Amino acid sequence: MTNSAERLRKLSRLMKLMIILCGALFCSAVVYTHWQIFFDRQGFEQGVRDIVFPRVEVITLSYRAIGTVVFLAALNNALVIAGLAFAWQLFDSFQRGEILSSRNGVLLRRVGLTALFGSLCMTVSNGIGILAVTYDNPGATGHAVMFDINGGTMIVLLMAGLVVGLGHVMVIASGIEAENRSFV
Repeated sequence: MTNSAERLRKLSRLMKLMIILCGALFCSAVVYTHWQIFFDRQGFEQGVRDIVFPRVEVITLSYRAIGTVVFLAALNNALVIAGLAFAWQLFDSFQRGEILSSRNGVLLRRVGLTALFGSLCMTVSNGIGILAVTYDNPGATGHAVMFDINGGTMIVLLMAGLVVGLGHVMVIASGIEAENRSFV
């Protein structure tokens, strides 16, 4: 076994551990948020205020607003879970020694697409969420949707596009490798 392959296996084990830790942290945050919705409504409202306060000062958490926020959060959560699952499968394959395969290219593309859609979905969700929590404000006559695309979002979009491109390259390279093996 080469030194590079062993380093990749160690890195893959470390990344799988990090995925487990991220998943555990993510699940605990989801459980805590649900607990707040049902048992600590004031804490939930304060958390929403802390997120939207720089852009909006007055919010009203009606059942419609809470339902919208929960739906948007569930949509974003599904993307996080999918991204973690794809990353797990990719690093598991690397750990088993399958480095240049079409399946890994597809998984790498899925990780990139999930990050790309997740970044866009978070941006749109923030705008729709702000509309939802301000829609029922007393005395409000006009409604606005605010989208916040900052440098961090742009970097994530750029890196996600890079990962998608590398996934395409890996699929093509695995096809070339398979073709070369058939000649030998």
